Amino acid sequence: MPEDGYTAIIENILKHDRIEVRLGTSFEAVAEEFDHVFYTGPIDRYFGFRLGRLGYRTLDFERIEDEGDYQGTAVINYCDQSVPFTRISEHKHFAPWEADKFSRTVCFREYSRLAGEQDIPYYPIRQVHEKRMLESYIELARTEKKISFLGRLGTYRYLDMDVTISEALAACDRIDQLVAAGEAIPVFFVDPT
Repeated sequence: MPEDGYTAIIENILKHDRIEVRLGTSFEAVAEEFDHVFYTGPIDRYFGFRLGRLGYRTLDFERIEDEGDYQGTAVINYCDQSVPFTRISEHKHFAPWEADKFSRTVCFREYSRLAGEQDIPYYPIRQVHEKRMLESYIELARTEKKISFLGRLGTYRYLDMDVTISEALAACDRIDQLVAAGEAIPVFFVDPT
């Protein structure tokens, strides 16, 4: 965990004079305005689900407020089938050097379930029966111009935060090299198969 958290990293990135944040704007409404798009949404959604929907899991969160310290650590994962939630995160422990400053605490229980059409997709499932559909979406993506698919949803892979950030930074380095050399930016920086 970075000392100032991931929020500080994102805030610094968004302060760049060539980055514009647009809220409440669909990707489709603005894509043509740009020379190249870096798409991190679900790959099947990009193609309007024309080959079907890939499977995702989503999360429901239950907020817990308590006095003092709830669990003594940032995250405890619960893998037993008899427990209905998958983890509890106690946020003050993500910055342990500050945890003692707070007399109260906030935690969230995460409940995982299959994502419906209106849910936020968090985790690609990647089941065997979806392999052909995923391969077909990847083939479609490889025919696209002016777009790169990145991240957990864009490449339909389970990625932890550290891997996601590492891949994003590596992609940025590669983009700098390719642009400087006048070469094309790839559709995928990491093979999603």
